[in-house]
Amino acid sequence: MNEMQLYRAEDAMTDWISGETGKAPTKIEFVKTFEMYDMTYYIFKFKKGMFGKWMVGVCGGYQGESTDNCGHILSEMNLYSDSKAETECRAMVEKVRAYQMARARQSR
Repeated sequence: MNEMQLYRAEDAMTDWISGETGKAPTKIEFVKTFEMYDMTYYIFKFKKGMFGKWMVGVCGGYQGESTDNCGHILSEMNLYSDSKAETECRAMVEKVRAYQMARARQSR
């Protein structure tokens, strides 16, 4: 695992959550990585409030050793589940990717 990518992914995920909720998560923890479309994705669990429940989010699209992601950052604010996290994150990547591709087609 690339430590610099992990640091950048956590920072990007924190920024994304802050933009969506109006404040930084009170806790965020790295869970694991997975590969998709020849890129690395980072799964995080986070809490929006001190006593809140863990939620799941994904950040990525890191190619090779690059520390820049391709903008696949999302959380649908679903509760975190060890058994479902990767499946949910893969679905979120597909959702963001489809949105980005549709926008690219519209801008032509």
